[in-house]
Amino acid sequence: MNLKRILSTIALGACLITAAGCGGSEEGASSGDVSKYPDKPINLVVTHAAGGDTDYNARLLARLLEKDLGQSVVANNVTGANGSIALEQYKDGDKDGYTLIATNSAALIGNKATGLSDFSYEAFEPVAIYGKQAGENVVVRADSPYNTIEDLVNASKANPDTIKYGVSMGGGVYIASVIMDKEIGAKFNVVDTGDASNRLTSLLGGHVDATSIPYSGAKEYIESGQLKSLGTLLSSRSEMLPNIPSLSETYPDLSVDTYYVILAPKGTDPAIVEKLNKAIMKVVKENPEYKTEVEKMNFQAPWCLSVEDTKAELQKQLDHFMKFSQYLK
Repeated sequence: MNLKRILSTIALGACLITAAGCGGSEEGASSGDVSKYPDKPINLVVTHAAGGDTDYNARLLARLLEKDLGQSVVANNVTGANGSIALEQYKDGDKDGYTLIATNSAALIGNKATGLSDFSYEAFEPVAIYGKQAGENVVVRADSPYNTIEDLVNASKANPDTIKYGVSMGGGVYIASVIMDKEIGAKFNVVDTGDASNRLTSLLGGHVDATSIPYSGAKEYIESGQLKSLGTLLSSRSEMLPNIPSLSETYPDLSVDTYYVILAPKGTDPAIVEKLNKAIMKVVKENPEYKTEVEKMNFQAPWCLSVEDTKAELQKQLDHFMKFSQYLK
């Protein structure tokens, strides 16, 4: 049985167990006066595990949205297969505005490019991109001879398959490694070393020579002199970290922006989507507590997009990733 069929079976089973999650009643605020929305708690499904950046951003947003909406916004983690289990389960869920999905674009877009899912953002009603990760940093140990991304890439070309580069297979850092191979000609020995914390451990332990780690995870090791960053995978320099170069300054196609995204099931009333977007905009752009928290924890500058701009940005990333889809599957 292939992965897509397994995921569909899991999603179907989850629907039978929890009818609230999939294909329930479409009645509610969307069939009445939207000015009354919301008049009951909102379920916010988080596609990644507690403790990570996607979960942190979702829970912070949920807590502050409650004050503006006047209803509880309850975050629940439904994890597995780089977010694709939750996305499959809830994409055709209740359309009344009381079930939302919090994910990140590397999963939402990347899963389609890698073939893990056969759908992307177009299977939902995008509500808002409400943040941008401070960026995966390509890092090496402090005693490494490589001081720039060009040093690392050129060394891999000179000695193919000898430099071990740690990735999480199927994720954004894996997509970046494919871009380095196909667009830049880097010849790394790509090693699946798991999530960011495992990639960090592998690098510090000498099991890989380079890897990608979010700045929040690498910060203390960079500042203590154990690691050095060669740059971020952002398409432009982080506002919070202007001294760290974007690798796209050297190699224009070498960028994997990770956005935090709120989605609603396809068919949710556009008026509800717009109302939610405005509430999210207010939290992100006007709430000083939000600004303090995301700057301190994730080195993010507050940033949020309208519904239409969210769709445009997701399409732009989909187009970028799909250029390499034949090498990702």
